[in-house]
Amino acid sequence: MRMIRFCALAAALAFSANARAQEGSEPVDRSQYASREILPDPTAGPCKETDRHKLTQINGNLYRHVLVPLTGPSGLVLITSEGAVVVDSEGTCAARFLLEDIKNRFHVPVKYLILSHAHFDHIAGSQVFQQAGAIVIAHKNAVEPIVGERLPAAVPDRVFDKQLTINLGGETVVLTRVAPSHSNSMIMSYFPKYKALDCPDVCRGDTLPYQDLHDMYYDGWIKTVRWILKQDVTFIDTGHDTANLPQQQVHLDYMIDLHDQILAQVRQGRQWEEMFRNVHFSEKVKSFRNFDNATMNMLGMYRWVVEHQRGEY
Repeated sequence: MRMIRFCALAAALAFSANARAQEGSEPVDRSQYASREILPDPTAGPCKETDRHKLTQINGNLYRHVLVPLTGPSGLVLITSEGAVVVDSEGTCAARFLLEDIKNRFHVPVKYLILSHAHFDHIAGSQVFQQAGAIVIAHKNAVEPIVGERLPAAVPDRVFDKQLTINLGGETVVLTRVAPSHSNSMIMSYFPKYKALDCPDVCRGDTLPYQDLHDMYYDGWIKTVRWILKQDVTFIDTGHDTANLPQQQVHLDYMIDLHDQILAQVRQGRQWEEMFRNVHFSEKVKSFRNFDNATMNMLGMYRWVVEHQRGEY
């Protein structure tokens, strides 16, 4: 009888934790996508040692996973007595390694997988966690591209709009959708106890944004970085690297300056062939290890400015 009561109590506590974690979100009817067409998964294997992740402790129960020897994709992992919360997956093979590592090292299941945004390099392998019982959470705008682009990844179990707080095993994760930025499904994952933020692709650690700023929403990007600068943060995972808060001010200044220079030249009637030779960068930006990506950044910003300029037409 005591054993029955104990099991009933444990089940009730688990249900309560799940209910608290899911307040503010809504379920996705995944059955309607059960027979959806899916593209081949380039990360499915055969798995090799280079698919193995590195799981490094940041502080207390907070860890960071990253593919080795590559610099990403990466994400934060929170270990609690009731299970783990993982931000993003690393590919199907790497997800299998990570799931096994969490189970063997900490003896807990992955309770929640957070999809930061619906770009395949960050959500590949998410189905591994879902099949193992994890609840996959994303912004509501993530469902359409996952299904529409036929991505071989998990369709989220639950979605939210503005903000969602996960309370699990005495730990807290706050998910916030600030604005469309690097995709219209981007969310920030904040771990208040550790002053840590998972900010994939939007935050930078003295590097330029990737290539031609693909899937960029400029106004929302600026709004998001300004929001980040107001947070109590000492550690940032950028989805491929690590960073700190002062570096985000440098990044903000870079994005605004690049935008304003290109907008001014467009208004002067200059075409791309002349324009890209007349954009100037600070010595700080020139020192970035991927400064050779500057021309692609200029091209992406030029496209955004031209598409959103409201002059004579």
